[in-house]
Amino acid sequence: MAAVQPNMITQFTSNHSAGPLKHIGEGACGSVWCASSKSSPYSANTPLVLKREDMSNVRSITHEAEIHHHILQALANPRVATTLTTFRVNVPLSHGLLHHTNSAAWSQILPRLPAGYTACSALVSEKVHPFPFRVRKLLLEQLTACEDPQKVAQGHMNTHCLIRAYLGKRINSRVEEDARPAHLKKLRPYILRNFPLCVDQMEDLELNVDGYALAMADALAFMHWTAKVDANDVEFVLGQRRSDKTRQTLPCIGKKDFESAALGPHALWVLDFDCCRKMSMDEEGIKTACKSFWRNDQYYPRPGSNNPSDQRLWAVFREQFLKTSDGLLEGENEGVKKLPVMLMDMIKETKGRSLRGALVSDDRIEGQK
Repeated sequence: MAAVQPNMITQFTSNHSAGPLKHIGEGACGSVWCASSKSSPYSANTPLVLKREDMSNVRSITHEAEIHHHILQALANPRVATTLTTFRVNVPLSHGLLHHTNSAAWSQILPRLPAGYTACSALVSEKVHPFPFRVRKLLLEQLTACEDPQKVAQGHMNTHCLIRAYLGKRINSRVEEDARPAHLKKLRPYILRNFPLCVDQMEDLELNVDGYALAMADALAFMHWTAKVDANDVEFVLGQRRSDKTRQTLPCIGKKDFESAALGPHALWVLDFDCCRKMSMDEEGIKTACKSFWRNDQYYPRPGSNNPSDQRLWAVFREQFLKTSDGLLEGENEGVKKLPVMLMDMIKETKGRSLRGALVSDDRIEGQK
């Protein structure tokens, strides 16, 4: 994996600024930092993020960098541009790996991190721009029992607001909202970082649920048949879209932009590839892909729901996945061409039997209405 170029880490260094780096997220693999949480996609400079390998002994940032690079290379396949023409899914541009042995770079970065932090391997990539104050306040007003949305939306923990788009989950799937004990509504702190948004909430906000389903279907088909990875534990988040200057040139799947009254112009992004693995183009590969589908959070629509809207959304997702798969696999042998239908059938047949299937989709998200 190529090492990051020195000019790509300048904004993280003490030579650039003496102010602390902003902690904007963390996951099983590592913590995520940026130079400023106030930048926008329309800034003169391209804001980046630094994802450190400091949260796990079993997750590898080097592996994530390699898979991320592999996916970006797969986007260059000419069939991608001609086949994937519906709604856009952005893939953050990766600038390479900062090795833990690069003492010159870390000596300039560590002064901007909290005391006790040490050098480690880190991935430098494009920043997904968070939603502005107006959207943060609206989410709190519409979807939580927050008593002071304006104050909470301005809190430093909430300035980096990205939305996890859960098309396979309804927040009110088990009981009517009126039957929910009032005290449960205030158990969860109102943190807008990685805000979970379920499909019924999207419907209430009049978001383009079908468009998200089409885009996710295209992205999954691309990852399986062009990049040939299992898409294990990837995330789909909503954030601001890129600037007009960069939107047509930076890595993406699809062509159409999203816009709504609630969120304004926005984009769907796919990220976090540290758990992805290469998959074989045979039945064993399909089993791996099916397992990854059910292990992941509930981003994709899911089969087998009793809700008519969910049944329709699964049909939209399935039809688009198969249509896109046909285009991407044109010219392949018949055995490979059968894999997309095999996968969709296997997903339906294994509902509720895999590691994290439909049983999880009934869980509620505390702190929201």
